[in-house]
Order: sequence, then C-alpha cells, then structure tokens
Amino acid sequence: MKKTRNYAKIGEGLNQDGTENLMVSIFQIFLVFLKIGAFTFGGGLAMIPVIKREIVDKGWINEDELSDYIAVGQTAPGMIAVNIAILVGTHLKKWKGAIAAVLGVILPSLIVITLIASFLNEFNTIPLVQSALKGIMLVVIILLAFALFDIGKKAVKNVFLLAYAFFCFAMLYFFSIPTSIVILFSILIGSVHAYVIYRKQVRK
Repeated sequence: MKKTRNYAKIGEGLNQDGTENLMVSIFQIFLVFLKIGAFTFGGGLAMIPVIKREIVDKGWINEDELSDYIAVGQTAPGMIAVNIAILVGTHLKKWKGAIAAVLGVILPSLIVITLIASFLNEFNTIPLVQSALKGIMLVVIILLAFALFDIGKKAVKNVFLLAYAFFCFAMLYFFSIPTSIVILFSILIGSVHAYVIYRKQVRK
C-alpha cells in the first residue's frame, strides 16, 4: 500500500480531530525558538539542522512537514527563519504559537546586533575578533552543507529531480538568473511534474 502523508492542517494543531495539541505550551514554543535563534550562526538555511533537532526530534512536526515549511519559507517574502517560525508556531498553537515562535527566534539576534552595532568600530580592529568571525563563517558553511545534503536526499527522489536541481544551480551560479525567476519557474515545473505523475497513477 502506498504511504500518504498524514498532515494536520496549518492553524489546527497536531491533533487529527482539529483541536490544539495541548502537550506543547506557548512557553515551550518560545523557549525552543529562543534556543534556535541563540545558538545558530548564519541564520536562514544554517538553522535547519538545529530546527530539525529541536522540533522534528521532539515529535512536534515530521520531516515531510519540515521540508514543506522550508520550501514555503524560502519562497515567501521575508527571512526564512521567521517564516518557518510562523508556520511551525501556527501549526502547534495557532496565532499564539506563531507569535511565541517569532519572538523567540528574533530576540537573540535583536540583542546581539544591538550590542555589536554599539561597539562595531572598536571590535572591528581587534585581530582576535576577526579570527573568531572567520571561524564562525566556516561553521556556517558546514551547517549549510549539512542542511543541503539532509534536505536533498529527501527532496530529490528520482533522476528528473536530480537533473533539475543541477539545472537550477547552473541558472543561479553560471548565468546569474534572479532567484525569484528560478523559484517561479520551479513552481511551474514542479506542478507539471506532479500532474504527470498523478495522471500516470490514475491510468493504473
């Protein structure tokens, strides 16, 4: 029998009967996203391994849902970390969960950036600080590579998708095609690909 994804609808929590998941509190959501925001350097996609460990491993959402949230968060306007926080928070505790998740994920950055902005000129000339920033960038690259591999092995399920992934990379890297155009084109290709697969299944 073919497996199907078992989703709780966005805004209706995790329970199948449409009620909120009372096992997760608003404060828990805030604390988890506060931890994600505080211990992830590089933001954006670099947060994905941490989000996976803190949210998927806790059973709040499954890996398929996380992949979908990443896709939506990446294509929607705004920061992907905030977008994912909104989606996960809404999924767990509706609008209250969304607010808690967003506050948690942006608060560490707000505090750190405010402090750095106050002392930027003084810190910028210290060799130790420059070396630390280079070390952080190396960690960010490793996190991004891990996130790319982890998402890719789930998203690229056949030769067509693998070829299309390289095609998109070529458009972005070699031809400098705007990301928005690649995303819109990918939505079209993905829709056509899904429709073709659906038609084949119907005929069987």
